[in-house]
Amino acid sequence: MSERDQDSQFDVQAEDNLLAPKGHDDYAGKVSELGLEGYVDLVAEQGFAVIPPEKVAPPEFIERVRSAVLRVAKERTGEAIELDKNANGSGNYKSEPRSAGQFILYYLLFEDPVFEEWLCNETMLAMVNHYLRGEGQLSSMTSFVKWKGGDYGDTLGLHCDTPRPASGVLPETCNDVVNSALCLTDYSEKDGAIAFVPGSHKLCRHPKPGERVDEAVAVDAPAGSLIFFNGNVWHGAFPKQTDGLRLTLTTYICHQRLKTQEQYQRHVPREMLERNPPAFARLLGAADPMGWKTIGPQFSRFAAWAKDPETVPDSILELHS
Repeated sequence: MSERDQDSQFDVQAEDNLLAPKGHDDYAGKVSELGLEGYVDLVAEQGFAVIPPEKVAPPEFIERVRSAVLRVAKERTGEAIELDKNANGSGNYKSEPRSAGQFILYYLLFEDPVFEEWLCNETMLAMVNHYLRGEGQLSSMTSFVKWKGGDYGDTLGLHCDTPRPASGVLPETCNDVVNSALCLTDYSEKDGAIAFVPGSHKLCRHPKPGERVDEAVAVDAPAGSLIFFNGNVWHGAFPKQTDGLRLTLTTYICHQRLKTQEQYQRHVPREMLERNPPAFARLLGAADPMGWKTIGPQFSRFAAWAKDPETVPDSILELHS
């Protein structure tokens, strides 16, 4: 009997084990090792935290990310996008939503190796895994390109990132979504910083238009900081009053039971999985048996990975040829 045949010989209950929570690693230990306990506490209390640059990545890495974002912006828009100047618009790039003072660059992971490196960032991953217990999947990796005049109006665009259920009640005891913004430029209220309503995540619902706008606070953070937040917290952004661009790299992570915003899972090429650690593959849905075609879920492929989680087996890599 071949190894593949042996792997396929398991009972129905074993299928449930393959889909059971992966949260058996020492996620608290990783948070402690990186000195992130205080930021975890802040997210629990106010819904967001600003992790300083020295705990995130070196300046040269931030410069690489910023350069890659600017390059992609120029290529997609066909415009001369410069960091110290206001943009003229989105040019040839017709992404939605967009406004007179902002557009969003979507699906960045495949645009430059630096975005792969960011997805392996241990600080960001430690925060993600603290909340999603190893069951997070990359939903989208985007960049908000904003310049003077960028404005969401009187409501500041306050919203939640957690999808709105029919009941209107968001999950309290578990997280469907966490999000983070890597600041590629300095953040302040005048620079059009993100706006949060502290503690609003505890309400477990989306805001009504204009609700508690007067309680919104701006994030002050130097370039290289990581703004990490609970998907339930109400947030938007202040209008940008200064010249030049405000840039972020936003990494939106959802629980694996949710549909991702951008297409990953089987769309990730094998060579990308092979040059990165197994955690990278899991975060991109390679461990997710759902989304099958005529042959069905093929749970046996994923059983091999359950036996040795530190190596992505060929049976999984074959799905990404």
